[in-house]
Amino acid sequence: MSDHSNYWKQQALAQRDAYLETLRPFLAINSIEDMSTAGPGKPFGDGVAQALDFMLALGRSDGFAVKNLEGYAGYVEYGEGEEEVGVLVHVDVVTVGEGWTTPPFEPHIRDGKIYARGAIDDKGPALAAYFALRLLKQSGLPLTKRVRLIIGTDEESGWLCMKHYAEREALPEIGFSPDASFPMIHAEKGQINPTLTLAAQPQSAADAGWRLLSFVSGDQGNSVPDKAAASVAVPAGAEAETAVAAVTERWDAFLLASRVTGRLERREPGVLSFQLDGKPAHGMEPFNGVNAGTLLARFLYDTPFAGSDRVFLRFLAEVLHEDHYGERLNVACQDEVSGALTVNAGILRYDRSEGGSVRLNIRYPATLSPEPYVERLKAQTQELGWTVSSLRTSKSHYVPADHLVIRTLSRVYEQHTGEPARLLASGGATYAKTLKAGVAFGPVFPGKASTAHLADEYAEIDDLLQAMAIYAQAMYELAK
Repeated sequence: MSDHSNYWKQQALAQRDAYLETLRPFLAINSIEDMSTAGPGKPFGDGVAQALDFMLALGRSDGFAVKNLEGYAGYVEYGEGEEEVGVLVHVDVVTVGEGWTTPPFEPHIRDGKIYARGAIDDKGPALAAYFALRLLKQSGLPLTKRVRLIIGTDEESGWLCMKHYAEREALPEIGFSPDASFPMIHAEKGQINPTLTLAAQPQSAADAGWRLLSFVSGDQGNSVPDKAAASVAVPAGAEAETAVAAVTERWDAFLLASRVTGRLERREPGVLSFQLDGKPAHGMEPFNGVNAGTLLARFLYDTPFAGSDRVFLRFLAEVLHEDHYGERLNVACQDEVSGALTVNAGILRYDRSEGGSVRLNIRYPATLSPEPYVERLKAQTQELGWTVSSLRTSKSHYVPADHLVIRTLSRVYEQHTGEPARLLASGGATYAKTLKAGVAFGPVFPGKASTAHLADEYAEIDDLLQAMAIYAQAMYELAK
């Protein structure tokens, strides 16, 4: 029969208890990259290695072909044939931040949702894809291609896992990554990830004016920072108390006008400590968050700092603050397939004796080349007193709408949901772009919120089971 959807739905629903029993300990593994525990066989630390081993052990226990590629990646494979279908997942997760209702590595189920870091990005979908592969094996349906579940370990940072994999194994040409949204994403923006540095310009020892001692915001390049802190020395002498009173009054008004919370403390004579709370968001959609770092800089910039203090604050306040589309950086552009370029200022640092640094996450349109915009960025930042000290780019990705992979997955999605498979573009980057004809395929259904990278990250259990059924049929249809 041409429509196998009911069969796969029934098989997936029967896996509910077994799936949750396996998912809980998987989510309980703290698989944030930790280079302090890195070593042979665990290039990204103990937790990431443990999560990879967890997946591979499942594969061995179920009789699949399994391989660990020196801890950088691994795969679980089913079927025979020269051609291969790839399903690409990852087991590493982003940092947790603050504001969790329950501990991020103690999975909790509430109102049909499972809460934990990695629940939706990407451990929950990765395990759903593994169960789908197991259902495919149990079905006994004949295949002409191999299906390989490729497991990465460095997706949230440098993608060294995929580089290592490609050096040792041939990447398949077709497949999907369950790491985004349904119906499917066929165009992904490329990335420009520069680190900008600012040399310190020490002021005279006799200077008694305002001094920015330190500034810290953000710990993940691809997330909007929701916390910022700064330490400021106030002018010395008789005017100090007047200056402190004035800045305190202005701070309270600023917080009210900006609709955010913050704290101002006087921890020692002559030094003020500022803390500001923003709103987190994924770096591909910076306009959905409130960047605590650039907002705090916006407040401080109205104070008469000098030297590198002022250069640092000016860049954050006048150039980066709410410049989500790179207009002030002179890199604004767009295309019809994926929309406008976006800019996220993810990691902001300053120390008065050492200087400053800013790590940007720029996502450029899928059909454009990054080179002209890199050159514009370098010229613009140099003019403002900054240097591009390091820069990493990743390619964009686009699969035409008439490709066999898209037509096949669209048919499967429509059979399971009864809804049209509208093609999407994304500022996010998934492993799908490592394949010649790969797409991001779920797991977030239309109209549902994606909580990736946020506090209280969750996945809806029924949605994960529905995704499992879709993935099982998709693997079959691509490999039959």
